Amino acid sequence: MTPNETILVLASAHIAVAISPGPNFVLMLQSAARSRQLGFIAALGIWPAGLILAIAGMFGLGTLLAALPQAEFILRLTCGLYLLWLGFKMVRGSFNAPKAGPTVAAPVNASLWLTGFLTNITNPKSIAYYLSIFTATGAFDLPWNYKIAVLAMMPTISLIWYGSLVVLVSSGPMRRLVDSSADWLNRLAGGIMILFGLKLLAQK
Repeated sequence: MTPNETILVLASAHIAVAISPGPNFVLMLQSAARSRQLGFIAALGIWPAGLILAIAGMFGLGTLLAALPQAEFILRLTCGLYLLWLGFKMVRGSFNAPKAGPTVAAPVNASLWLTGFLTNITNPKSIAYYLSIFTATGAFDLPWNYKIAVLAMMPTISLIWYGSLVVLVSSGPMRRLVDSSADWLNRLAGGIMILFGLKLLAQK
C-alpha cells in the first residue's frame, strides 16, 4: 500500500473501533448527561491518553508487555480496579445528586479531564490494539512525517466521535429525556463500568 492508502485504512479501522461501546463511551454518556461542558472536558482527557497509547504501540511496547506477563497482569489489575472504583462512584453519586432546576448549569469539574485520561490510558488492550493494527497495515514502515500524522490522527478521530456524542446527548429532546432519568442513567453507567472492571479482573 502507498502511505496515503495506509492512512486511509488506519482511519477507517479506527472509526469502527472508536464507535464501539466501551468504558470511554459510557463515561461520555454519563458526563454529557450532567452538562455539555462537562462532557467536553471528559472527551478532551481522552485525546492525550490516546496519543500516548498510539506512540507506545508505534514503538512496539505491546511486544514488551507480551514478553512480560507480570507487567500485563499489573496493568490489567490496575485498570480493573480503577473501573470498579469509577463505577461505584457513579452509582453512589446518583443517590446523593443535588436536585436542581433545569436552568441551573452543572458546575465545571476539572477532575473529569483526569477521569477521561485515566479511563483511556488504563485500558490494557489499547497498546496491543495499536501494535496489531500498525503491524497489519505496515505503518511501522511509513516515512516519519506520515507516522507523526497517524499518531495525531487516531486520537483525534476518537475526540471527534466522543465530542459528537456529547453534543447529541446534551441537546434537544435527548437532553430532556436525560434530565428526567439522570439518576437511573448514572446508576446504569456505573453498573456497566463495574461489569467492565470485573471482566478485566476475571481474565487470565
